[in-house]
Amino acid sequence: MAGEVPRLILVTGWTGAGKSTLSDGLAQEFGATVASFDWLMSGLRAMDEIWDVVELPPERQRRVGWNLMSRVAEQQLRRGSSCVLDLVARDEPRFEWMALADRYEARFHVIECVCSDKALHQARTKGRERSIPGWYELSWERVAAGREHYEPLSGPKLVLDAVAPAESNLSAAIEWLNQSPK
Repeated sequence: MAGEVPRLILVTGWTGAGKSTLSDGLAQEFGATVASFDWLMSGLRAMDEIWDVVELPPERQRRVGWNLMSRVAEQQLRRGSSCVLDLVARDEPRFEWMALADRYEARFHVIECVCSDKALHQARTKGRERSIPGWYELSWERVAAGREHYEPLSGPKLVLDAVAPAESNLSAAIEWLNQSPK
């Protein structure tokens, strides 16, 4: 949006709790680009000769994805545009992205998506098909394990529960972002 201070919005949380849906809605609302971990990493997986090199322990794979997301975010912030980061994040890259936003005088926000109703979370995940080229679909067993081991991010953030309809969570996020300090 012309004349607006750019935003770097980190949308994190549990798999299947509405992160990507929220990220897409926020991108549309704020004229932002979405940098999605799954989409970026799927590009590497699609290239066997590269993925063999990137076939690393999970923490190293995360670092590769975080670096790719950082480059997309920086490119957008350099041109005065906003960016939404869509992933299951950790505090380490969160602090890096906060510093990146600060370097470009952008506003930094964290939104965390959860689902307090385990049965609803399972139903949302079961049969879910995102159809990301070169990326895998998750089983409920993997999602449940991620739910159990998820580490909430520190610091100020908005927490949204997927028990609420996606439209309500998007409205709440937009209202919260618009009330955040300029």
